Amino acid sequence: MDCAVSLAAKFGVLPIFQGHRLRPEAGSGHGRDLLLAAVDVIRVKWAIPNMFRSVSVRVLFLIILLAPHSLVVSAQSVPSKSSKVSTATEIRVIDPGWWPTKGTSARDQYVGSETCGRCHQDINATQTNTSMAHAVKSATADAFANIPHEMHFRTGSYDYSLSRTASGAEYATTNGQQSASSTVSWVFGDRQFGDTFLYQQNGIYFESRVSYYRSLNGLDLTTGRTRFSPSRIETALGRRMPPDEPPLCFGCHSTASSTDGQFHPERLIPGVTCEACHGPGAQHVAQMSLEHDARSSTLIFNPARLSPADSVDFCGACHRTSADVSLNSITGIFNLRFPAYRLEQSRCWRNGDARLTCVACHDAHKPRVQGAAFYDKVCLSCHSPGGGVPKDRAHAASICKVSNHDCVSCHMPKYPIPSMHTDFTDHKIAVHGDQFTE
Repeated sequence: MDCAVSLAAKFGVLPIFQGHRLRPEAGSGHGRDLLLAAVDVIRVKWAIPNMFRSVSVRVLFLIILLAPHSLVVSAQSVPSKSSKVSTATEIRVIDPGWWPTKGTSARDQYVGSETCGRCHQDINATQTNTSMAHAVKSATADAFANIPHEMHFRTGSYDYSLSRTASGAEYATTNGQQSASSTVSWVFGDRQFGDTFLYQQNGIYFESRVSYYRSLNGLDLTTGRTRFSPSRIETALGRRMPPDEPPLCFGCHSTASSTDGQFHPERLIPGVTCEACHGPGAQHVAQMSLEHDARSSTLIFNPARLSPADSVDFCGACHRTSADVSLNSITGIFNLRFPAYRLEQSRCWRNGDARLTCVACHDAHKPRVQGAAFYDKVCLSCHSPGGGVPKDRAHAASICKVSNHDCVSCHMPKYPIPSMHTDFTDHKIAVHGDQFTE
């Protein structure tokens, strides 16, 4: 593949390379210089919308060196309709068209779920009750309504407190000699597992060092924080977030937090609502107001039409794709937090069974079902005599010899993640033991 020219075409810097052609075997000298130049120009010229960061050079090199077939644009080709392999979200948000967390659409193109509900009443009614719809909340009094009025926690030399107020909540810490406090600005989480709090100081976002955990009905250290006592009171209160981090957090927990390529949390729609997945709906609404014969469904994005790999990557835009996990070198039991990645580690997926996607079990428009028995019908639609119609013998599903009920209790068990005070389902479909294995 003509790597430098392909990259130049993909990122709109092809004129720089006019008159240059790389031979397929070019891996050094002039060819390597052009490749490095392509990456450097891309890094300088292109920033991922809504993330305020340049495209990762490491990501680009890995794609070039390890998976050149996944690049869907070259100097001589047109964009492919779908991908057969997992693609990093960093690349997805650069490609043309809609993708979750992209953040390039204008704010006035978003109409809100109430407008969607005028035609899609039933879907809107159930979606508003999902966990995703409440993934982030402005820290008003209502956001703290179902937690204790005042909570305390001590670790090392620091005492922490979260106290509800008439307008929200006050978060504070002290070591007996110094104290620090701040009004909570945002609550991340739906309280199904817990909540983490963000506060602002001089326009800078901070993540609280402690979080609320439902299983404790109280506070403990935020996941990822250590029990080592900070030397400064400001650090003890919370972690200063780098500028590119809040857009990523809000991008997955809210709708339209980034528009026109800029981060605008003051204009966001709380939670993951219709347009977080289907894209901004203003043009669709206008189209559907026309006479029936003039209507078109092309002005709204329908994830149901994606290929299996693209469908899983679509959910993985926030739940981490396999490429995202690999590129960030995340290993161990914390991978349970990334169901899209774990699903793609299943043997069924590796065999290319198109029936296996996130939406085979989960309806994003309805609250997640907790009981194991509910998922039996999905498993048995393939793993039963006559279940499914595999396209060839390689995709024929085996029949479990142990049981035909509560399938996920054995093949998708739950494991506790240290410091998170909850169990996570392992979405790698396999025969598992008592202990988590990669």
